[in-house]
Amino acid sequence: MTCGVIGADPAHQGEWFDDTMKYLSDRYHELSPTELKQLRVLGDRFVQPPKTRQADEAVTAA
Repeated sequence: MTCGVIGADPAHQGEWFDDTMKYLSDRYHELSPTELKQLRVLGDRFVQPPKTRQADEAVTAA
């Protein structure tokens, strides 16, 4: 959160995650390629803007 990736331009987020995933794979050899993919998906989801409550209510009202 303090690295500034949240709220950054999507292209910058991609670069940041590419660098982070390279670091993780170099640093933690025990992580499998599948686990690294899962971490990337979780990271991509984490930086998405939060869904608004108003949008959620509109879907449930329909």
